[in-house]
Amino acid sequence: MKLKHVACIFAFLCSATVFACGQKQQELWVASTHKKYGYIDVRGKVAIPFQYDFAWDFSEGLAPVWEGSQAGFINRAGRLVIPIRFQAARDFQGGLAAVQMNGLWGFIDKTGNFVAGPGYPEVHDFSEGFAAFLAEGKWGYLDSRGQVAIRPQYDWAADFHEGLAPAYSNTKCGYVDTRGAAVIPFKYEKCESFSQGVAPVRLDYSWGFLDHSGHFKIPPRFDEANRFSEGLAGVAERGKWGYVDLSGKYVIAAQFRSVSHRPAAGRFSEAKACVRHGDKWGFIDQAGLWVIAPKYVRCGAFRGGLAEVCDTALHCGYIDEQGKYVWAAEP
Repeated sequence: MKLKHVACIFAFLCSATVFACGQKQQELWVASTHKKYGYIDVRGKVAIPFQYDFAWDFSEGLAPVWEGSQAGFINRAGRLVIPIRFQAARDFQGGLAAVQMNGLWGFIDKTGNFVAGPGYPEVHDFSEGFAAFLAEGKWGYLDSRGQVAIRPQYDWAADFHEGLAPAYSNTKCGYVDTRGAAVIPFKYEKCESFSQGVAPVRLDYSWGFLDHSGHFKIPPRFDEANRFSEGLAGVAERGKWGYVDLSGKYVIAAQFRSVSHRPAAGRFSEAKACVRHGDKWGFIDQAGLWVIAPKYVRCGAFRGGLAEVCDTALHCGYIDEQGKYVWAAEP
């Protein structure tokens, strides 16, 4: 009897957990049709009806949704778990979500209770346990308890990645650690976050990649540069984008022409990247070969086997890895 009782409890717990008995919880994608938002599954089947005036994707099991001009949070079953009462809301990151009330931002936990604020004109999402916030014209960082971890002192501050965050002071940028110490000096014109051990920075109008010690892993020679993902980074020279590896060697030649200095090569995700060819966008693999022909006016990164694309400005949907639509919006 005791063993049977334990087995029943185990079966119940398995059904209640996110990773139910080894099976990952089904991923959902936000979608819209007839000016209403809902959610679809990987097959394109409607999982949560199109009933909201706006919505974001799920993160950590919850998603912000809007009714009229106010937002709250639903769970994956479509049940409202944090009431509609915020002016704006963003994804949960590290168990906390940025929300706005009366024009000021703060952070709530998954019960809907405030951990910090609302009292800030602007905040960034939490990353690695810290969130940048603006107070009296300067940026600092909060910790996950909502306490000031790094006092406001920067002209601008970005998210922490790999233990360091880009910050700006007196028009120059460098990198600070979680104590607020400038471990890479404020001497660069532009800085991006670390990824795969390196970060793109601009010095004397050329982009290169720094390592954690502040030394150039790839010397500045590019006109533009993106962060690394899946071993490759998009870079541009003379108006054309290609991809280099961590040694700085071109793996995919610079061939995707940008317009108005905008990136023409997206970050790799699930071994594919969205790139521009002529006036259309499509997907290449890590060898630079087309896997989905360029026929879209816009395309996003793959996530869970699907990518959002637009055939026209008014017709968007999700495609699978073969480039077939699993779901498309109706005007």
